[in-house]
Amino acid sequence: MDKISEIEFLRLCNGILSDLDEIRNLNPSLSDRDVFLWMLLGSLVSLLSVPILEQPSVFNPSSADPYYDAVVEVLKGRCEPPFDPSDHLRKVESSTSAKQNGNLTK
Repeated sequence: MDKISEIEFLRLCNGILSDLDEIRNLNPSLSDRDVFLWMLLGSLVSLLSVPILEQPSVFNPSSADPYYDAVVEVLKGRCEPPFDPSDHLRKVESSTSAKQNGNLTK
């Protein structure tokens, strides 16, 4: 797969949100939000078969929000039809609202 639809993106996000407690155990040093973005980034890289040289670094000292920026970068040109992932990612801004809302919807 080299493109992702908005529905597929939402399905992926909701799957990660539903498993957030288990995923947090894989990287407990991150906030809930960053754990979500970390898993989303890894999943997108795998699902979209992003070549290693096109994978953004989350260790960029010039980025104030490296996981968010990396997710957006991976999705550039890979959304079919085009959609703005930031609209959905804003809904996951805090771990409390992510847990309370449960699922993202279009």
